[in-house]
Amino acid sequence: MTLFTIGYEGQTPQEFLTWLNYHHVSFVVDVRELPLSRKKGFSKTALSTMLLGNHIEYMNLRGLGTTKEMRTQLKSTGNFKIFSKNYAQTLSERGNDIKTIMDLINSGETVALLCFERDPETCHRSLVANEIKKQDGNGLKIKHIVPAL
Repeated sequence: MTLFTIGYEGQTPQEFLTWLNYHHVSFVVDVRELPLSRKKGFSKTALSTMLLGNHIEYMNLRGLGTTKEMRTQLKSTGNFKIFSKNYAQTLSERGNDIKTIMDLINSGETVALLCFERDPETCHRSLVANEIKKQDGNGLKIKHIVPAL
C-alpha cells in the first residue's frame, strides 16, 4: 500500500485534480488546521465540491494542522528543523486522527494527505506521513506527489 502526499502550491485546481487522478487517489485528507486559501478553488468548500464531483472523497482533519503559534514561529525563524521537532512532539496527542487515516488506507482507499507547500520536505504533511508509516508496521510506502513547475 502507498500513502501519497501533495501540496497545491503553484497549481490550478485542474492541474491538482490531474495529479490525483494520475495516481488513482480516491480520498484526500486535508491536514491544514484552517482549510482556507487565498488561491481560488482550494478552500474547504470549493475543494471538497470539486473532488466529490470527480469521485474523490474529502475530509479535513484540522487536528493534524499546525497551530498558529507554530506557523508564526516558523515564519519568524525560518527554521524548519525546530518546527519539525516541535510538531513531531504533538503527534502523540493526535492518535485518533492518525488512526482515522490508517483505517482509510486499510479499508482500501488510496489516500493523499493535502497541504499547501509544494515541497514535502518543508511541510508538516511529511511528518504526518512518516508517523503513519511508523505506526503501520506493514511496509506502507510514502510517495510525495511533487508536480513540476
